[in-house]
Amino acid sequence: MKIQFDIPPSSPQESNGLSVKYAASKRQVPRWRWYLLLAMVLTPPAYLLGRFVVSYWWETTPGLVVTEQTVLRSITPGQVVHIAGVGDKLSAGQALMEVQRDAPASAAKADPPTAEPPLASAAAANPPSEPLAERLAFQESAHRLSQQQLALQQERLAAIQSLRAEGAATRSEVDNAQMQVFQAQAEASRTRAAAQEARLTLAQARVPISLPTQSATPQPESGVQNKEGRQDAPQAALKAPFDVVVVRQLVRAGEHVEAGADVAVVQGTAKPPLVHAYLPPSQARYAQPGRQATLHFMDGRSLRAEVQDVISEAERPPAERLSPLTPRLPSIVVRLRPLEELPPSYRIHHLPLDVRFDWVWGG
Repeated sequence: MKIQFDIPPSSPQESNGLSVKYAASKRQVPRWRWYLLLAMVLTPPAYLLGRFVVSYWWETTPGLVVTEQTVLRSITPGQVVHIAGVGDKLSAGQALMEVQRDAPASAAKADPPTAEPPLASAAAANPPSEPLAERLAFQESAHRLSQQQLALQQERLAAIQSLRAEGAATRSEVDNAQMQVFQAQAEASRTRAAAQEARLTLAQARVPISLPTQSATPQPESGVQNKEGRQDAPQAALKAPFDVVVVRQLVRAGEHVEAGADVAVVQGTAKPPLVHAYLPPSQARYAQPGRQATLHFMDGRSLRAEVQDVISEAERPPAERLSPLTPRLPSIVVRLRPLEELPPSYRIHHLPLDVRFDWVWGG
């Protein structure tokens, strides 16, 4: 049996010595599609690699814009006569709110005056020192109230400091409580000085004086009198502790407030805002004055900043700045100073942003 094998064709274009003509290809894939497919395949690993390189070379931490903001409280009970509106700018010492003090109990129980008596009988029934004695009693009562308010603010500060030691309060809350203590101390000093002045005035008024025997029209006492002839309680003014802008009103004109009630939230305008960044302890090498960083705001804008100082107490970062799976551990709080002035749209207390520190070689 003889087996004969066919000779394989020397070219796909020939078969048994005959030329084979193929039809043109019906599907020609452009080269750019291959490039697109290659890019789709390589993009995810390239993105992960880029994230790793960025996190390795630049430390990114959550941050907040912190302004000099505090809550002002009423120093005396009474009816609000006037209060500054939201957005009003006030200088240090300018009145933010005026309160009509509640009348003292002695004035409320005073009998209404009768017909105009002779001067001699009026002086005998109502000696000149009696209004001064009432004023002294009022000033001493205000001083005791300011002392109670100071003790209350000091207790509140101690409570917030203990909460901060447990990680349940922020540094800004401690600063606000400290500011309220300063205000209460200033009010206590003012009322003490007013009481001493009233005491001295009363002592001088008790010196015997001679009264004329001729009939004369009684001179009106200094101060504002109501329809019944009694002197109204004086007004008290709550003054701005520094140059501020009113952020929020908590009471309105005509409302009655008690001593220690929150009346307004103000923000300081003299000092530029700072940025608080929360560094994990493993990245403590960035927590040194002079380190450079970039502030990344949520609208995409970036500004350069420099580490000003480090708060000497660890603090937990805000929960809203962390993912649900990230543990809220105590962090190093770094205060950064922007190298250029922040726009007005960024001067917002506790505005969130990201802080990316420049790479630091070694420790």
